[in-house]
Amino acid sequence: MTFVLGIAGSPRRGGNTELLLDAALQGAAEGGADVRKIVLSTLSYSGCISCGGCDDGCSCVVDDDLKDVHHLIERADAIILASPIYFEGLSSQLKAMIDRGQVYWIRKYVLGMQGMKRRGAIIAVGARRNADFQSALRPAKIWFLTLDADMTALTYGGFEEKASILDDPDALNDARSLGRNLVSR
Repeated sequence: MTFVLGIAGSPRRGGNTELLLDAALQGAAEGGADVRKIVLSTLSYSGCISCGGCDDGCSCVVDDDLKDVHHLIERADAIILASPIYFEGLSSQLKAMIDRGQVYWIRKYVLGMQGMKRRGAIIAVGARRNADFQSALRPAKIWFLTLDADMTALTYGGFEEKASILDDPDALNDARSLGRNLVSR
């Protein structure tokens, strides 16, 4: 069975980003996947401390809640990241998690280890209608490349108020389709 991991990077629970992630995970489940959602704001962890402890490619040596997340990432056939846009970048919660993926970079680019092929997606929501998502999408794209995953992106601008994404009649359907497509590919 396909395992799809959703990672909610918003500090605001039940907001636009999480609503879209939930819809994508619902679509994946409808497609027959086993799904799991991680809410980063409920975890206790830090960003990378550049200690070199992962230079052997085994695992990050920082002992915090991201250890469990890393185990789920390694199991996942598909990963969906979801983040609001802050100053045209990812949330600090998601960026810290991505930075802690240094062990994956070491495995691939230093040790030459091959990982399993995965599918990836990012859902990004910005308050400004004309938000520029490229600055936010770039670190996600590099992280997915490091994990040997392709990346699909859904971006929505002009949604600042909590749950205002529900005013877009197509948004939740697009997210459900994204989840189904990650399973069917």
